[in-house]
Amino acid sequence: GNERIGPTTLVELATFLLGRYHTDPWAKRLLDTRTIIIVPAANAIGYHLNRRDELGLDPNRDFAYDTSRQSCMRTIAARSLNEIWRSHLLAFAITFHGGDNLLAFPWGDTIHCPGFPGTCHGPKAAALSSEKAKWISPDHSAMAQL
Repeated sequence: GNERIGPTTLVELATFLLGRYHTDPWAKRLLDTRTIIIVPAANAIGYHLNRRDELGLDPNRDFAYDTSRQSCMRTIAARSLNEIWRSHLLAFAITFHGGDNLLAFPWGDTIHCPGFPGTCHGPKAAALSSEKAKWISPDHSAMAQL
């Protein structure tokens, strides 16, 4: 909703690829041989209101993990994204979020930060500051149990 860089980036990406279709063999091949699904603003209501939530609900937490069936998929954004994932066998997905500089790995990833669930330790963790090495995603424990 209130993260403006994602929708702008995706519209620019589509403009770039389509603008090069007739002049760039790489762009033509990419577009001719793949189905590309672009959702510039899953939370269109939040985007319009410049708010993270969708009418009081956080679409980023409106998915079926660590919650009851009755407490998820209540937002249009979550239901829309869920239908895309249910309708297509996706090989690759990118999400754009604004407001932080980070490299994120999938939930449940233990390769890049050995020791989860728990604390990050080992040679790869040595590069992290002591504060970051102690931090665990609030969603990590739920995803590790799936």
